[in-house]
Amino acid sequence: MKLSYLVLPFCCAASLAQAAEPPVQQYHYGLPLDIAKVISIDAPYDPYVCEIIDARMTYLNSAGETRVVTYRKLSAGCLLKT
Repeated sequence: MKLSYLVLPFCCAASLAQAAEPPVQQYHYGLPLDIAKVISIDAPYDPYVCEIIDARMTYLNSAGETRVVTYRKLSAGCLLKT
């Protein structure tokens, strides 16, 4: 019974952390974006492979809300090849 008292707060904290995650929106050409500040841009990095990859940008809009958009782009290997 004591173990359940120790586990319960961690389960509740995990569910709250998941609830705080902003919804992810897939970018399409012409989608209007209200970007006031870019927080992060995440994309897999492999300088030896040239392919289309999925990237993720987290940003703040003009109202101060955190938003996430995913988009497709060329990998770093495409830009570094000569």
